[in-house]
Amino acid sequence: MDFKELVAYYRIQTTFNDEVAYWNLESNERITGEGPAIHVHTMILVMDGELTVNIQGKTSVLRRGYFADIMEEFDLRLLAASPDIRAALLLLCDSYLYRLFREQSPFPLTYIFDIRRNPVHEIKTSLIPWTFHLFDDIRGAIADVSHHFQTGILTCRVWILLMEIADKYLRESQMEEASRKLDTKHSLVIQFERMVNANVEREHTVNFYAKALCVTPQYLRRVIKECSGKTASDWINEELSRRIGNLLLRTDMSMQDIADALNFSDQTVMTKFFKRNKGLSPLQYRIQRAAEIAGK
Repeated sequence: MDFKELVAYYRIQTTFNDEVAYWNLESNERITGEGPAIHVHTMILVMDGELTVNIQGKTSVLRRGYFADIMEEFDLRLLAASPDIRAALLLLCDSYLYRLFREQSPFPLTYIFDIRRNPVHEIKTSLIPWTFHLFDDIRGAIADVSHHFQTGILTCRVWILLMEIADKYLRESQMEEASRKLDTKHSLVIQFERMVNANVEREHTVNFYAKALCVTPQYLRRVIKECSGKTASDWINEELSRRIGNLLLRTDMSMQDIADALNFSDQTVMTKFFKRNKGLSPLQYRIQRAAEIAGK
């Protein structure tokens, strides 16, 4: 069934050049389940009620806030509608879309792949009136046959609808990608923290942890700083200083023994490291903290 026959069958009144049709569906009397397959690019927005459709053999019930973008090569059948149905259907002939997208399409290829897999989506309740307004602008452009620039106005309004759909898709894709990256980064921070706790007594360099985590040192430094506010070196140095402090207070180990236990090349290197991070030499720290504990 061609475009004209389809429009005639469903008695759609708002049409343009046998290429664009707008159907303001507010009754279920024409949805009998026995209608022909629709092989025209069709967009459906349901404002109220339910519209049951079959797309490529899969039946879906479209309710308030459901939006469907169905490619022209798909087999779309309208099976049933509730008595309170209120929906907007926009039918776009392939020849019209070809001219519209002749130079550039607003949609990335991923959008085409996604709607082929799943043409039905639910939009936020707050966006339903706004989305319907975009559809209704197209209806108004088709209905205003006396407008001197009807063709141009209609083209602009169809473009606006398509660009808004594309923008919504791209924004959601970017948010999903950012979420995936955030999850990946968060996981890296957790793994880094665990590795530092397990290995800091022997390994003091960012390079070791980066290699163990299969990332570059530069990437590890950037992610740790971004997610924690501290540098990777800060994490290592703070934990290593804490280990030195524990041994100073809880054991009678000599400075050299502590340096050996924590894999410093010698006592002097450990002393300089500890003083740089704690502001006191290891010996000063041991004496001062011991006096504080004794005085409590």
